[in-house]
Amino acid sequence: MGKLFKLVMLLIGAFVLIFIIVGVVNGIPHILDEKNAPQQSEKALPGKADYDQIRVGDVKTGEGGMTKAEVEKILGKPTDQTQGQSGKLKMEVYTYAASAGPNSILVTFIHGHVSGKTQTGLE
Repeated sequence: MGKLFKLVMLLIGAFVLIFIIVGVVNGIPHILDEKNAPQQSEKALPGKADYDQIRVGDVKTGEGGMTKAEVEKILGKPTDQTQGQSGKLKMEVYTYAASAGPNSILVTFIHGHVSGKTQTGLE
């Protein structure tokens, strides 16, 4: 019985190993084929003109900066959001980016108004 069990386990292990190897070999051409990679449309990318439209207020209070609704009219809905609070100071950082690209705009809000902005990859 012990030898039969070892044989069955060896066969199962061999099938699993073959399955993994076949999957990897079949998957590599698809990974390396850039033609099949998801492409971004130029429309989906945040642009420098969009970034330049964002009005920044006071760095410490956000006073005078655009509201979230005003920013969303320009950039659309954020793709990511982080919130934090220190005492009475409520800060939110929104990321506006295309789904698979390097272009992004980060907007910092304090009490609902833009207090800072930064960009990556915009031309």
